[in-house]
Amino acid sequence: MKIRILLYSFVFLSGFIFSKTQFEQKDILNVDEAFVVNTLFEKNKILISWDIKPGYYLYKKSILITAGDDSLEHNYLLKNELKISDDFFGESVILKGALKVDAELSDVNLGSFKGIKVIYQGCAEGKYCYPKTIKSL
Repeated sequence: MKIRILLYSFVFLSGFIFSKTQFEQKDILNVDEAFVVNTLFEKNKILISWDIKPGYYLYKKSILITAGDDSLEHNYLLKNELKISDDFFGESVILKGALKVDAELSDVNLGSFKGIKVIYQGCAEGKYCYPKTIKSL
Protein backbone atom coordinates (compact mmCIF):
# COMPACT_ATOMS: atom_id res chain seq x y z
CA MET A 1 0.00 0.00 0.00
CA LYS A 2 2.82 2.44 0.87
CA ILE A 3 4.59 1.63 -2.39
CA ARG A 4 1.43 2.37 -4.36
CA ILE A 5 1.03 5.75 -2.63
CA LEU A 6 4.69 6.51 -3.22
CA LEU A 7 4.36 5.64 -6.94
CA TYR A 8 1.22 7.77 -7.35
CA SER A 9 2.93 10.66 -5.60
CA PHE A 10 5.96 10.35 -7.87
CA VAL A 11 3.85 10.25 -11.03
CA PHE A 12 1.76 13.23 -9.89
CA LEU A 13 4.74 15.35 -8.88
CA SER A 14 6.78 14.59 -11.99
CA GLY A 15 3.79 15.42 -14.22
CA PHE A 16 3.25 18.66 -12.32
CA ILE A 17 6.90 19.70 -12.55
CA PHE A 18 7.28 18.91 -16.27
CA SER A 19 3.94 20.45 -17.28
CA LYS A 20 4.81 23.66 -15.44
CA THR A 21 8.16 23.81 -17.26
CA GLN A 22 6.40 23.49 -20.61
CA PHE A 23 4.31 26.60 -19.99
CA GLU A 24 7.27 28.63 -18.77
CA GLN A 25 9.31 28.15 -21.93
CA LYS A 26 10.39 31.52 -23.23
CA ASP A 27 10.77 30.40 -26.85
CA ILE A 28 7.05 29.91 -27.48
CA LEU A 29 5.54 32.82 -29.41
CA ASN A 30 2.22 34.30 -28.43
CA VAL A 31 -0.63 33.36 -30.73
CA ASP A 32 -0.58 36.65 -32.68
CA GLU A 33 3.15 36.29 -33.41
CA ALA A 34 2.92 32.59 -34.33
CA PHE A 35 -0.07 33.08 -36.67
CA VAL A 36 -0.05 36.55 -38.25
CA VAL A 37 -3.51 37.18 -39.75
CA ASN A 38 -4.31 39.69 -42.50
CA THR A 39 -7.74 40.38 -43.96
CA LEU A 40 -8.95 42.20 -47.03
CA PHE A 41 -12.53 42.91 -48.12
CA GLU A 42 -13.12 42.97 -51.90
CA LYS A 43 -16.62 43.57 -53.27
CA ASN A 44 -18.52 40.53 -52.04
CA LYS A 45 -15.51 38.54 -50.75
CA ILE A 46 -13.29 38.45 -47.74
CA LEU A 47 -9.68 37.33 -48.22
CA ILE A 48 -7.85 36.03 -45.16
CA SER A 49 -4.19 35.09 -45.03
CA TRP A 50 -1.98 33.67 -42.31
CA ASP A 51 1.78 33.86 -42.06
CA ILE A 52 2.45 30.75 -39.98
CA LYS A 53 5.90 30.95 -38.43
CA PRO A 54 8.35 28.02 -38.79
CA GLY A 55 7.80 25.41 -36.07
CA TYR A 56 4.06 26.20 -35.82
CA TYR A 57 0.93 24.90 -37.55
CA LEU A 58 -2.83 25.37 -37.73
CA TYR A 59 -5.39 22.58 -37.68
CA LYS A 60 -7.29 22.65 -40.96
CA LYS A 61 -10.52 21.52 -39.34
CA SER A 62 -10.37 24.41 -36.84
CA ILE A 63 -10.59 27.20 -39.45
CA LEU A 64 -14.02 28.77 -39.43
CA ILE A 65 -15.35 32.07 -40.78
CA THR A 66 -18.66 33.32 -39.44
CA ALA A 67 -20.96 36.24 -40.15
CA GLY A 68 -23.37 36.60 -37.25
CA ASP A 69 -24.78 33.13 -36.63
CA ASP A 70 -23.90 31.87 -40.13
CA SER A 71 -20.79 29.88 -41.04
CA LEU A 72 -19.33 31.01 -44.35
CA GLU A 73 -17.98 28.44 -46.76
CA HIS A 74 -14.39 29.20 -47.63
CA ASN A 75 -11.96 28.14 -50.35
CA TYR A 76 -8.27 27.51 -49.89
CA LEU A 77 -6.31 29.59 -52.38
CA LEU A 78 -2.86 28.75 -51.02
CA LYS A 79 -2.01 26.02 -48.55
CA ASN A 80 0.72 23.67 -47.46
CA GLU A 81 -1.06 20.78 -45.78
CA LEU A 82 0.32 17.69 -44.10
CA LYS A 83 -1.24 14.74 -42.29
CA ILE A 84 -0.04 14.01 -38.77
CA SER A 85 -0.93 11.67 -35.96
CA ASP A 86 -1.88 13.94 -33.07
CA ASP A 87 -1.92 12.80 -29.43
CA PHE A 88 -5.13 14.74 -28.74
CA PHE A 89 -7.02 14.75 -32.06
CA GLY A 90 -5.74 11.56 -33.72
CA GLU A 91 -5.17 11.74 -37.49
CA SER A 92 -5.22 15.44 -38.36
CA VAL A 93 -4.53 17.67 -41.33
CA ILE A 94 -2.34 20.63 -40.45
CA LEU A 95 -1.37 23.76 -42.36
CA LYS A 96 2.11 25.32 -42.34
CA GLY A 97 3.79 28.35 -43.88
CA ALA A 98 1.61 30.66 -45.95
CA LEU A 99 -2.14 30.11 -45.98
CA LYS A 100 -4.80 32.04 -47.91
CA VAL A 101 -8.56 31.54 -47.98
CA ASP A 102 -11.51 33.45 -49.34
CA ALA A 103 -15.19 33.42 -48.51
CA GLU A 104 -18.20 34.83 -50.32
CA LEU A 105 -20.23 37.41 -48.45
CA SER A 106 -23.96 37.37 -49.09
CA ASP A 107 -26.04 40.52 -49.41
CA VAL A 108 -26.99 40.10 -45.76
CA ASN A 109 -23.33 40.08 -44.67
CA LEU A 110 -22.15 42.91 -46.91
CA GLY A 111 -23.71 45.68 -44.86
CA SER A 112 -22.30 44.52 -41.53
CA PHE A 113 -18.63 43.66 -41.43
CA LYS A 114 -18.74 43.99 -37.63
CA GLY A 115 -20.27 40.54 -37.21
CA ILE A 116 -17.57 38.67 -39.14
CA LYS A 117 -15.27 36.45 -37.11
CA VAL A 118 -12.33 34.22 -37.98
CA ILE A 119 -11.75 31.23 -35.71
CA TYR A 120 -8.67 29.00 -35.76
CA GLN A 121 -6.46 26.83 -33.55
CA GLY A 122 -2.84 25.79 -33.85
CA CYS A 123 0.24 24.53 -32.05
CA ALA A 124 3.93 25.06 -31.53
CA GLU A 125 5.35 21.74 -32.73
CA GLY A 126 5.98 19.37 -29.83
CA LYS A 127 5.56 22.11 -27.22
CA TYR A 128 2.18 23.72 -26.80
CA CYS A 129 -1.27 23.94 -28.39
CA TYR A 130 -3.10 27.23 -28.21
CA PRO A 131 -6.78 27.48 -27.31
CA LYS A 132 -9.10 28.47 -30.16
CA THR A 133 -8.47 32.02 -31.31
CA ILE A 134 -11.39 34.24 -32.33
CA LYS A 135 -10.71 37.42 -34.29
CA SER A 136 -13.54 39.89 -34.82
CA LEU A 137 -13.16 41.85 -38.05
